[in-house]
Amino acid sequence: MNITTGRRLWGHMTNKIKALQTSIPANDVEMSGVRALEAENLRLHARIAELEQLASHDSLTPLFNRRHFMGELDRWCARALRSGGQYGLLFIDVDNMKAVNDGYGHGAGDAMLNAIGQRLLSLVRKGDVPARIGGDEFGILLDNIKPEALPRKAASLAEMVSKKPVDFGDIALVPSISAGFTVIDAGTKPIELMARADRSMYAAKRAKAAYRSDR
Repeated sequence: MNITTGRRLWGHMTNKIKALQTSIPANDVEMSGVRALEAENLRLHARIAELEQLASHDSLTPLFNRRHFMGELDRWCARALRSGGQYGLLFIDVDNMKAVNDGYGHGAGDAMLNAIGQRLLSLVRKGDVPARIGGDEFGILLDNIKPEALPRKAASLAEMVSKKPVDFGDIALVPSISAGFTVIDAGTKPIELMARADRSMYAAKRAKAAYRSDR
């Protein structure tokens, strides 16, 4: 069942229940047939909510998925063009994903991705949009943020995410991320914003690697 079909069935069931309740004497409203329809209606309503959750959220982390994120980015771009405002986009990549998968297995990799997702969610505000947009890639839409604050926000997130190891059995996994950023400016297409943030992320990754090699 898809969301559209579920909503149509739920509406049909609701109308049917109302019709039965108005056509049956008051002392018979609790009859088993009406109760069964009401129970089925509640089940359909719960199923629709579940489908809506699956359609917009990532299956591994507590974050939104790429589809929802790109839809929101389209809306934010339209809002910036229509009304102005100060918005930012972060593009995040996990530095050591391959090493974790190769060394400890994909279960360990999934545990680290989930932990990173939970930490990112705890570090953003209610109006922001955090998402897992690829295998080891994350994106965040930041509402009401000044352009000069974006570099500090990206650096702060990278530091906070890697501050504490992720426990996987008796293994302590140390997550490391690189975060790029760009301003969501009026008139720039979402695909270009993603490309700009991606280039910024790779610049951060190269700077981190250079710093480590010099130590």
